[in-house]
Amino acid sequence: MSGTNELEKHLLTRCYDSHHEILQVLESRYSTEGSASSKSNIYFKSNDEPFKKRKLNLLQQDNSCDIPVIRKQSTRKELKEYMNKTLTNQRKLIKKVQRLRKTGKPFDLQDYLDRYNVPKFENFIQMNQLWQSYIQNILSYDGKFQFQISNILPKLVNADFNGCFITVLQSRNTNVVGTRGIVVWDSQHSFIVVTPRGEDSREWTDGRDVNFLSPTELIGGFKVIPKQHTMFGFEIIVPHNNNNNNKEEEEEDNVLEREHGENDLVEGNDDDFVESIAFTIIGSRFELRSVDRSSKKFKNHPIQDVL
Repeated sequence: MSGTNELEKHLLTRCYDSHHEILQVLESRYSTEGSASSKSNIYFKSNDEPFKKRKLNLLQQDNSCDIPVIRKQSTRKELKEYMNKTLTNQRKLIKKVQRLRKTGKPFDLQDYLDRYNVPKFENFIQMNQLWQSYIQNILSYDGKFQFQISNILPKLVNADFNGCFITVLQSRNTNVVGTRGIVVWDSQHSFIVVTPRGEDSREWTDGRDVNFLSPTELIGGFKVIPKQHTMFGFEIIVPHNNNNNNKEEEEEDNVLEREHGENDLVEGNDDDFVESIAFTIIGSRFELRSVDRSSKKFKNHPIQDVL
């Protein structure tokens, strides 16, 4: 052992409590005696005493495990994937119904609708109610519904039509004429609507036999209707408690009461009467996203080849 070996002693104090054991280890470490096969080694033993780990700063920490494998996708991307998946399932179900019709065997359509996850029109009625409330608030001023066309049209042009119940009035594609439904997605070049099933799928199918309905009309679900060369119609329900009533109508009611008496008048339920205003959309002029359309100023100019 050469010198005092202070460094080795300091290291061995972490493993050995006795100073005598440390000296023995150092002597055997630097021993020049013994067989040729003996090697000069220092033997450390584990210390059972717990020790406190030093806390690493943020730059030294390994945060790779915190990153999720699947990152969150954007809402727009998730909506596109949902639409594509739903439309694919609907096409599969249409082919399934066509094959079952050819065989003539009875089948439970409701079971297939649940199995293929086809969206139902009834689940989107509340969305249309929210849109009616939204459009009524836009067209109202100081709590009164505006009936002036000059005030209504500029606001309708910039409005959002997600949730609106629309009907195809005219189109170059005759297959979509009469189709109606609630707008689920107001995209740039098309309206994606959820249509009712059966006789309610079209505007002019009342009284038709179910056997003569196409598989598409039986299933309902989502339908993509292009805006170009298509005219759409929709209605806005006038609020029942509108304060902007005509005074002339009130005076006429008072005159009728005085002439015929209260008992002679036929009592009716005012809640069953719904007043609405109908409008028409030229789809070729609406080939803009709802976000871009809200900030765009439309100009009045003639349109060539609307349909």
